[in-house]
Amino acid sequence: MDGYWKEDGTFELDEKGKGTRKVKGMEKGKRKGKGKGKKGKGKKKGDFAWEHGGDDEPDAKRQCVDGNEEDDNMESEEEWYEREWKDAEVCLINLKAAALNGLYGIVKKNMGKEKVMLPNGKEEWIRRFTVALEDGKGEKSIKMENLFKIMTGATVKLRGLDATELNDAVAECGRLDAASMRYDVKLSDGRSLKVKPSNVEFLAKYETSKAAGTSEQMDWVRNANGTTSILEAIEWFQYPTPHLIRADAFKEYAEKFPKAIVIGQSKAGNPKGIQMLTREVTSGWLAPPTSRIIFISMPRDRGCVAPPMADWRQDELLRLGKFADWVIKRCKPRPVYFLLPGAVAKGPTSLVSSATCAWPLYMTLCTDVVVLESERWQKSCWARLDALLGAVWAKRPLYLLPEKYQPAIEMGNAGPEKDEKDLDEDVQNDAKTCPLSFRDMEPFTISRPTEGVSGNELLVALANRALEAETDDTKRVA
Repeated sequence: MDGYWKEDGTFELDEKGKGTRKVKGMEKGKRKGKGKGKKGKGKKKGDFAWEHGGDDEPDAKRQCVDGNEEDDNMESEEEWYEREWKDAEVCLINLKAAALNGLYGIVKKNMGKEKVMLPNGKEEWIRRFTVALEDGKGEKSIKMENLFKIMTGATVKLRGLDATELNDAVAECGRLDAASMRYDVKLSDGRSLKVKPSNVEFLAKYETSKAAGTSEQMDWVRNANGTTSILEAIEWFQYPTPHLIRADAFKEYAEKFPKAIVIGQSKAGNPKGIQMLTREVTSGWLAPPTSRIIFISMPRDRGCVAPPMADWRQDELLRLGKFADWVIKRCKPRPVYFLLPGAVAKGPTSLVSSATCAWPLYMTLCTDVVVLESERWQKSCWARLDALLGAVWAKRPLYLLPEKYQPAIEMGNAGPEKDEKDLDEDVQNDAKTCPLSFRDMEPFTISRPTEGVSGNELLVALANRALEAETDDTKRVA
């Protein structure tokens, strides 16, 4: 029996013996004109439902039922398998051998179609795949009707729920319960839900365990032509796009909220001001490609993507407000955005873990690294990691913003101001010709991020990326 499982858990039969169809301009299921970051080309974000058995499957995915297509429009069996099933992660369902139901596996081989005789005397075609089962349980030949493509481990968006307040919420998709045909999903706030496959929309599947910064990635991003190319590389390597905040939002904060108002918490940021900053958080893709993106290294103890915006300190926000006012004038007319560790990513645990893995790539997206210097910063292993990766791996200039920071009165010899229409994406060169300090370079000594820290494998892996980059660069010079 040939067909496919739909998102709502029902199985739809295909007309047998008719082959599959593909649209002209497609090769092995890839849509014509697919590009990276180019408007109108490639897949739109959120346009993934058809990849997981949804009803909105494009014509290239449906079986031909009229048999009238020309030969050059027909897709071969091998092309169909490569596009639809090769290396697909699946769950075994509705098998007579009940012990196998619910097991996960990877599709390894197309066994083709075979004709079988039903008890009623009718003949029927069935298709089988070889599936490598999880946990080393061997390989099984399984009928296609007993396989369900899964989204476990992916970041998804909830939709069509009776609890309408949860619709559009981003969650991490857990395992599929084969008996009830429900996914176990985990929301950003830690709550867990059981939802149908039709209630989840695939967004992305990120790398959550391997630290970015390999030699291949280093060569790619260092040779990237502008901000857009670096963002494309981040997505290519399966990491989330970082979020940014406009620098003038911090200038506005300092002007509107010069004093903390939380009783007994004089160091806490103004709640209304924090809400204002929260509304300014935007995807890196929405910042103009000519923007100067500055990494702000803040002291934090609970991970790389921290502290949460609600915990930002008033003194540090006011310091950033002063700096933002000055740097906007310094870089004018080029737009200025800040990348802050606590606002770079928001979502389920898997997305935050992936953002941590991507830290070297996020550093490369920035033109400068600015340290909110303090005793707390020196004690923070994650903050020291910022300085190490920024200066050694990404090779970005490092600036210190002292606790009693006062902006420079003069703008320095920045040369004639450019028109906004004349700006290009060569922001890195602009960072060299328009530095953020007029003082001579000084040595800056910090402890290694891993000093006095044990048991944090990802912190060690990221720190080692800087060491590998330093060793690699030494070899190239030699």
